[in-house]
Amino acid sequence: MRDYILKAVAQPPKFLFAPFVPAIINLGIQFPMLFMGIGVADMNPLAFVVSIILAHGALVVAGQREPHLSTMMQAFGQTYKKTTNLYEVKGNKFEP
Repeated sequence: MRDYILKAVAQPPKFLFAPFVPAIINLGIQFPMLFMGIGVADMNPLAFVVSIILAHGALVVAGQREPHLSTMMQAFGQTYKKTTNLYEVKGNKFEP
């Protein structure tokens, strides 16, 4: 049972050697742009393919420097919520 827990912590999920969440977001943004560029503006798809590969390469490099990039993005989404403060202060405080 320890194997699974340690493996999940030590080896975060990857998609083609890049952190999973940023890689899926990258593809989720660039593929619709590719199809819209081809359909609407009759653009050459090679430019989009090159940009997808370059962006994915940048994500691979970022993932090697910070392997838990997906987890950090998910944690940022949780901490960015507006909170209600009990008393008047500047900014948001994490209080019930």
